[in-house]
Amino acid sequence: MNRKRWFISVTLACVLSTASLFSTAFASNDHDKHSHSSHQSGNHSHKHNETKVQNKSGFQLAATYAMPSKAAEIISSTPDGSTLLVTEANLGSISVVSIKDLKNIQTIKQISLKSISAEAEVTSVVVTPNGKYALAAVRTGDNVNNANKGVIAVVDIGAGTIAKTYEVGIGPDAIDLSKDGRTAVVAIEDEELDPILDEIDFSKVKRPGSVAILSFPQADVLNGTVTDVPIDLTNAGPNVTYPNDPQPEYAAISPDGKTAAVTLQENNAIALIDLQSKKVTKVFGLGTTQHKADLKTDGVVSITEDLTARPEPDGIVWSANGKYLYTANEGDLGSNEFKDGVFSGGRNIMAWDLNGNVVYDSLDLIDRVNAEAGVYPDDRSPKRGSEVENLTIGKFDGKQILAVCSERGNTILFFNVTNPLKPKYLGLVPSGGKAPEGIHKVNKRDLFVSADEKTGTLSFYQYKD
Repeated sequence: MNRKRWFISVTLACVLSTASLFSTAFASNDHDKHSHSSHQSGNHSHKHNETKVQNKSGFQLAATYAMPSKAAEIISSTPDGSTLLVTEANLGSISVVSIKDLKNIQTIKQISLKSISAEAEVTSVVVTPNGKYALAAVRTGDNVNNANKGVIAVVDIGAGTIAKTYEVGIGPDAIDLSKDGRTAVVAIEDEELDPILDEIDFSKVKRPGSVAILSFPQADVLNGTVTDVPIDLTNAGPNVTYPNDPQPEYAAISPDGKTAAVTLQENNAIALIDLQSKKVTKVFGLGTTQHKADLKTDGVVSITEDLTARPEPDGIVWSANGKYLYTANEGDLGSNEFKDGVFSGGRNIMAWDLNGNVVYDSLDLIDRVNAEAGVYPDDRSPKRGSEVENLTIGKFDGKQILAVCSERGNTILFFNVTNPLKPKYLGLVPSGGKAPEGIHKVNKRDLFVSADEKTGTLSFYQYKD
């Protein structure tokens, strides 16, 4: 999630008018048929009988806000939905942003975490249920040469101060908090990144990642304990890559607060953790997805070639009923890591049951609808196409809506997942900035908000049925 390389190129989208990009989005009458009972067969057939229609998601881009810091990555909201906390990554800070009025968005304060470490990098944040505190995951300058432990900082939002810190493993990358505020789960990635080559040599790594569980009796975040949970991939099966080096990327706690799901992006796997026993109960490899894609940078968008790819998900979220998991399959390894013709990153979203079976695969849908809207990034075709980064779920007008970030397409796609086994694509809305990284459902508001990392902006998507 933190290793981004940006490229400047001329693509088909550059010749389209701004009005065209923001006025038209498309849905397909066959997109909800991309489902499968298992991913073991590798048979991902689907139809291409499409009808172009206007965006039927009910969401519109209601506001865009340029962060004064020019940085934005992950977002969380206070329980009343009036305030956002926004991570500012390498600046080592969090900004508190008032969104009471979308026509008058204001940054109230910036809270620096540099007192923890001069090299502090804030990777994730979540607000406590009482709205008084936020938990921030902080890296402290770790790399292959420096095994610097990470920190979970308890931030007093009103005072703008650090109230307490908890030491965790090396390289915390994402944090989630249970609805009752009693349990936090942190993905401890420990990338062992070579700072000169900006690469990881998996043959030489010596520090496996893990998961930290913070327990807060009575939901008191000032009085917690930390348990480190190791991830053992040695017997996880042939679909798991680099079993010697588990790298937890993203964490999500089930609606009932009993189970955590953690993506192991570089390992192409998901781990399930029982939060009462604090033990891993299951790890399943994700195999491959097979569908059509554009694999050439040639100035022509042609989604006709056969793609076989490991999903390698970044973001993960539970279905509302707690029976399924949705993943945003960004990819992070080399485009042909094992010289076997299998690509990195599925360019799709998928849904899984808790035994690791695929129950839905969007296949080439995201690349196709971005192409139809004129925003498909042709220069990324040999790598990860639209690059599906993150996703979240929220309830709107009695419907469960999944919002999905296409980082390279600069769009947010919306799916009705009221029936979790049959996601129905509704439409897309271009983001107000570039490279949506984080996506969040604002509490008590009919709003999603994305943090557009490359431009350091917030984009607000309001539901208007």
